[in-house]
Amino acid sequence: MSRSAKLFFATAAFLLFSGATAGAQRVLGPGDDAAVLPTGVFRLRILDQWTSFDQRYGKGTPGRADGALEPLGVDFTLDTIGVTVFPNTANLQAGLRSLTGMPNFGLTLGNTVVKLRDRVTAIPFVFEAGITKRFSMGLVVPYIMTHSGVSLDVNTAGNNGNVGFNPALAVPAAFAQDTALVNQFSRAAATLSASLAACQGQTIPQCTALNASRTTANSLIASSSAFAGGISQIYTGSPFVPVTNTEAQLAIEARVAGFKSLYQSFGVNAITSNGPFAAQNRLTVTDAQKIVTNPAFGVSGAPLESVDRSHIGDIDFGGKFELFDSFNGETERRMSPEGLNARLAIGGIVRFPTGQIESDDNFIDIGTGRKAFAVEGRVFTDVLVGRHFWQSFIVRYNHPLADKETMRIIDRPDLELAPLYRRQVVNRALGNTLEFETNPRWVLNDFFAVSGQYIYRHKSEDHYTGTFNIPGATTGYGDITINAATLNLETEQTESRFGGGLSFSNIYAFEQGKAKIPFEVTFLHQQTTRGSGGNQPKFFTDQIQLRLYARIFGGSDAPAAKK
Repeated sequence: MSRSAKLFFATAAFLLFSGATAGAQRVLGPGDDAAVLPTGVFRLRILDQWTSFDQRYGKGTPGRADGALEPLGVDFTLDTIGVTVFPNTANLQAGLRSLTGMPNFGLTLGNTVVKLRDRVTAIPFVFEAGITKRFSMGLVVPYIMTHSGVSLDVNTAGNNGNVGFNPALAVPAAFAQDTALVNQFSRAAATLSASLAACQGQTIPQCTALNASRTTANSLIASSSAFAGGISQIYTGSPFVPVTNTEAQLAIEARVAGFKSLYQSFGVNAITSNGPFAAQNRLTVTDAQKIVTNPAFGVSGAPLESVDRSHIGDIDFGGKFELFDSFNGETERRMSPEGLNARLAIGGIVRFPTGQIESDDNFIDIGTGRKAFAVEGRVFTDVLVGRHFWQSFIVRYNHPLADKETMRIIDRPDLELAPLYRRQVVNRALGNTLEFETNPRWVLNDFFAVSGQYIYRHKSEDHYTGTFNIPGATTGYGDITINAATLNLETEQTESRFGGGLSFSNIYAFEQGKAKIPFEVTFLHQQTTRGSGGNQPKFFTDQIQLRLYARIFGGSDAPAAKK
């Protein structure tokens, strides 16, 4: 039996023993409306909602127009993993430019291709009760399950990277070869220096040629010693070195051969190695995960792999007050409306930060809420035309309260893999959200109705503040100042969403004494059709909703659902 069926039968079994009376428009439908539950009537709504998405409406992505659809994992799909992604490799790149003699050398670990497909399953339990004739209250407790599906590939062409993991840090033979090469350069320099000292002021035949080339010899000693120092620093201590047979490694080996030849021209044969031990393999998926997770590389994050999360979402508590109802509380008129009718109500909620936001150490997971206190005002209007058609119009305005949150501060929205030192406690003020919803409904008969839905949502830009000075000893490449205001980028969102559904209700049959339990089941499908802002996903959502009614206090003649 499915989870939804279990919830339905458990709740229905309870309501079998509650003396419920119900009165409503014959069939309701998905979405909200202006009706207020009558005094003493309790309504339980249970929803099972599945949302999936693998695209978003991008902004500022090279090669794409703003608002164009792009893969959800585009920020993790990198043409090159280099200094821009990991600034702490800047010193290594500068050192390799010096060693290779290539001033424009660009260090790269290769490329990545990341595909993301996310899914959110939401099960809100909605408890509503009519407190007075015109006022009802409600509590929404959502249980959220999220799944981030990840596919990671690296070096897709097989030869994308020019550096890889340094074997000298794990293989003794590689370390020994690199150390031996440095020692050979040291002996060569020491031997030539000793010869220069011995021939100083001497006119014997074996010194004549050396003294004539004293300037060249001293330059060779200086330049070879600097080169050997670079070999020692990079090949025996750096996490990455050039890959074998790449342009950089071949250039370094050529320079070793050049120094060997120059020393041999002075009769010094101390250099016998052909070059330092190169990386034997380019980056693999396992290597990429190691870079993200191992503290030695500075990120100290969670691996880029599929993540499942389940937790209570942000809980809402609020109420609704009826301002106008052309039915004047008459049940029969609501059940069989004629002519033009209307309802108007206002409401509001307080949202509690009971959900979980995304982990600051996990770059691809999805939270179960925004984890922020918020207040929201609402206006509801229903327009009914004749017996079969009615439409609701709802406006909501949500204002989150400012708070503090731990986040990794990134300089650009596409630089997701922020190092650990960028994790700071920042001041957070999430953007206000304006939402408009309308739900046209056509009641086919006493049991069925078809519905449409349109939702427009605009969330203003978030505001983050906080400035932090990070010393070079921490960054690995120099002192920097980071400003949390960069987190504001691409947080404004606009979305248009269309949907449609089908509803079944036995409320009219219950009013006639032909059913024992008043309930309604609705199905709704909706999807995002337009969006903007850079991080607005294209949602596909399916929803099943169950409404159950019971009277918990008050007279037995009052209707249970004023809809």
